[in-house]
Amino acid sequence: MKKVLVYGALCALTLAIPAAAEKVYVPVLGATKLWVADDRLEVPAFTEEETYQAGLEVPLADLPRPREMNSLVVGAANLSEQTASCQATLSRPDGSRLGEVQFDVAPMSLASRDALGAVNRARVGAVTVTCDQSFYPLAVASEGSGKAPIIAKGIGPNAPCTFFLTALKQPNGHFATGQQGVFHEATKANPKGIVCLRSTQNLNIAKAVYEWDVYVGPWSSRDKSGIHNLGYFFLDRYRSGVIGNVNALGPNKSQLKIMQNISMAPGTNTNAKAGYLMITGQTYHVIYTYDASNKQATMQLQLAGQTVANFSVNAQPGNNQTLIFRQFGTGNLAGLISSNEFGNYLNQHHPEEATIGWKYMNFKLDMTPK
Repeated sequence: MKKVLVYGALCALTLAIPAAAEKVYVPVLGATKLWVADDRLEVPAFTEEETYQAGLEVPLADLPRPREMNSLVVGAANLSEQTASCQATLSRPDGSRLGEVQFDVAPMSLASRDALGAVNRARVGAVTVTCDQSFYPLAVASEGSGKAPIIAKGIGPNAPCTFFLTALKQPNGHFATGQQGVFHEATKANPKGIVCLRSTQNLNIAKAVYEWDVYVGPWSSRDKSGIHNLGYFFLDRYRSGVIGNVNALGPNKSQLKIMQNISMAPGTNTNAKAGYLMITGQTYHVIYTYDASNKQATMQLQLAGQTVANFSVNAQPGNNQTLIFRQFGTGNLAGLISSNEFGNYLNQHHPEEATIGWKYMNFKLDMTPK
């Protein structure tokens, strides 16, 4: 089972909202909800997959409108065994820099600061957080008396983008992009490749078809039967935003597995698996289709032009059976609508294994508008 970290399990910390009488108490590991006054909020829980690499500047989502923001506490969880130095950068509604809030976080704990007070209660349009250790950022904001506090969490890729692609409208009306040749070769120095997808507009998609080739290198020496990532596609965040997580399990398990959780309740997903052992030294063609109109996601695996696996899972896209790509990035991530990851990090939590020596090639994405 995947290890889940909850802020209350990292440290007995209370996030106080300066301008309100209430305090947000984060419950202990295993709880699923927390109470704030008379309202129920989701616990800000996260898995190791949702943590961010040291040095990355992470935007926070779901902040109140600047005019309505009554308080803002910004913090970060430090997942390393060393003290982390962190900085929150606050921007005005027009995008100009308003100020910075610096703070340190002890190992395996969480710290926070009154960000709105630090900028003399000026209007805040956006917040980014960065730390020099592996971290998970968050903020707690309020909109005034009688309203429940808002928990804002990090969004976007969990490490710097390897490169960017832009989805462009094609003559047939579809939106498409791609990258020929090897776009990621997993090494110990660079185990995961991240392809960041931009668009000039929000997209309402009926069907998204991802295609790419994978050269199968050696199975992980730590656990050959572990989960080796073929591709991981998500919107602005992992929870309720995974279009597809496509994996292969090695000898003794010999499986392919897919998962998605678009528009589903946090912590839930649909997944499916099929029996097949990918052969070391062979290059496979992978086709992953998220068909929102028919509420189904499908993986097809081909070897030398022949289909060796084809299986599906039910999806629950909502939004009138539409996969919605919304722009959410700022700064150098402006126009970002999706992150596409290939491979796992070294020493990622078992059973997820790095794919050292594997190659990822010839990426294509074709999206049919609703």
